[in-house]
Amino acid sequence: MDLELRVNTLEKKVKDLEQQLEAILEKEKNSQAHLTLATTTPVLQAQEAMEPYSEITKQAKQSAPPKDWEYLIARVWLPRIFIVVFLLGVLWGFTAAVSAGIITEPVRCILGIAVAGFMYWQGEAQIRRSRIALGQVLLGGSSCVLIISLFAAHMLFGLIPAGLAFVLFVVSIGLSVFTALRHRSQALMIITLLAGYLVPFLVDSAKPNIWVFIGYEALFSIAMILVSFRYSFRAAYYVAIGVLHLSLLMGSLMGDGTDNRAAIIIAVILQHTLLYTLATLPSKDNTLGQRMTLFMSFGLLASWMYGLYGHSSDRITYEWMVALWSLLYSGTSYWLFSQKRSLSVHLPIATFGWFLWLIYVLKADQSAAAIVAEGAIALCLGVKLRSKLQKITGTVTYLIGMIIVLVHPIQEIFSVETFAWLALLASIGGLYSFFRVTLEESRGKLELQYILLWAELVLCLIFVTQITNVLTRALTVDYQHLVLSAVWVVYAILLIVYGLTIKKPKARLVGILFLFVTLLKIIFVDLPDVSTAIRAILFIGLGTIGVVISRILYKR
Repeated sequence: MDLELRVNTLEKKVKDLEQQLEAILEKEKNSQAHLTLATTTPVLQAQEAMEPYSEITKQAKQSAPPKDWEYLIARVWLPRIFIVVFLLGVLWGFTAAVSAGIITEPVRCILGIAVAGFMYWQGEAQIRRSRIALGQVLLGGSSCVLIISLFAAHMLFGLIPAGLAFVLFVVSIGLSVFTALRHRSQALMIITLLAGYLVPFLVDSAKPNIWVFIGYEALFSIAMILVSFRYSFRAAYYVAIGVLHLSLLMGSLMGDGTDNRAAIIIAVILQHTLLYTLATLPSKDNTLGQRMTLFMSFGLLASWMYGLYGHSSDRITYEWMVALWSLLYSGTSYWLFSQKRSLSVHLPIATFGWFLWLIYVLKADQSAAAIVAEGAIALCLGVKLRSKLQKITGTVTYLIGMIIVLVHPIQEIFSVETFAWLALLASIGGLYSFFRVTLEESRGKLELQYILLWAELVLCLIFVTQITNVLTRALTVDYQHLVLSAVWVVYAILLIVYGLTIKKPKARLVGILFLFVTLLKIIFVDLPDVSTAIRAILFIGLGTIGVVISRILYKR
C-alpha cells in the first residue's frame, strides 16, 4: 500500500510539473531572463520529485528474494538423503540374495560394476537435464560403488590379483577425477580424493613395499594439489594437503618394523616444496589461502622431522634439516623484500624455524638470551613490514624466551643466567625506543609504552634482588633482609631523583610507589624472620627516608 501511495503521489507531482512548464512557455515572449529563471525552477523540482521514485527502485533492488524452501529441500537435500536410503536398501537386498545362495561371488562383483555404470549414466543424464545436485550425487555414488566392487573382488573373493587390482583402482580414480573436472564439481573431487588415498589400503599384497605405498600417496597428493589449485577448489585443496599426513601416519603405524623414516620424510618434503613454490610464485591470487597453508605445512614438516629424527641417535639430521629450511626461508624473505613483494608468510616461517633450531641445539638456560633476541628482532620486523603473522610469531617467540629467563634464576654473578637477564632488560629497552620512534601516535602506542616501561622497572627490581641475594649469600638472615631492603630503597630513591631531574611526575610517582612496596616487604617478609634490632633499623631508616623525600617533593 505504501508503494502504491508513493507512485500515485509521484504521478500527481509530474502532472503539476507539466502544467507549470506550459505556463512558463506562455510567458517566454515577455522576458528572456524570466524564462531562464522559470525553466530552472521546474527542473530542480522535477529532480526532487524523482528522488522518491529512485529510493523506491533502490529498495526494490536491495530487498532480497524470499528463500525457496521447496527448491532447497526437494532439489538439494532430498536426493542426497534418499540416495543413501536407496543404497542401504540395495545393500540389504543384496545381502538377502547372497544368504539365499542366489548370487555367487563373481556375479556379485559384476552386478556391482553394472550398478556403478548405471548410476554414472543416470548421473550424466540428470546433469544434462539441469538437475545438477541429483546428478552429482549419482556420479559420486557410482565412484563409491565401483571401488567397493573392485575391493570385494580383490580382498574378499580373491578374483583379481594385487597388481591388476591396483591398476583398476587407479583407472577408477582417474575416471572420477575426469568427471569431477568436466562438471566442475568440488564435492565429487573430495570424494575422489578420499577414495584415492585409500587405494593402497585396499590392495592386499603378500610383500608390501613401503616405498611404493608412500610414493603413490605423495604423487597422488601432489597431483590433486595441482588440480585443485588450477580449478580453485578450496576445500579439495585443503583435503589434498591434510589427508597425506593422515595416510603416512597410518602407514607408519602399520609398518613391518623396518626403518621407513627416509621414505616418509621425502614424501612430506616433496609436498611442502610444492606448496612453497605455489606460495612464492609472483601471483596476486591468494583465494585458496596458499600462504597460510604454507605456514601450517611447515609446522607439519617440522613435526615429522622432530618425530622421526629428534629423539634418535642421529639427531644431527634434525638440526641440519631445520637449519637448511630456515636458511631457505630467510633467503627467500630477503629476495621477496628486494623484489618489493609480500613476505607476510616466509619471514614468519623463517622466524619459527630459527626458534626451533635454537631451542633444540642450545640448552634451556643457554637458549634464553638467543630466543629473546630473535623474538625482539622478529617483532620489530613485523611492525616495520606491517605483517600481522610476523608480529604474532615474534611476540610468541619473545614471550617464550622471557619465560625461559624467568624460570632460570641467577645462581652466580658471572653466568649464562645473568647474561640472559641482561639481554632481556636490554631488549625491553630497545623495544620501547623502537616503538616510540616507529609507531604513529595513538592510544595503543601509549598503552604499549606503559606496558614496556612497567615491565622494565619490575624486571630491573627482580634482577637487582637476585644479584643482591647472590652477593649476600654468606651473610646471616638478618643482614640479608637488611641489605636487600636497603637496595630496594636505593632503587626507589634513584627513580625519584631521575623523575626530579627530567621533570617527569610519573617517574617520581613510580619511585614513591616502590617505597611503599619496600614498606610492605618489610612488614610482611622481613618482620617475621629478623631480630628486634634489625626491625628498628629498617623502620627508622625507611621512615627517615620517606619523610625526607616528602619534604623535598613538597619544597619543589
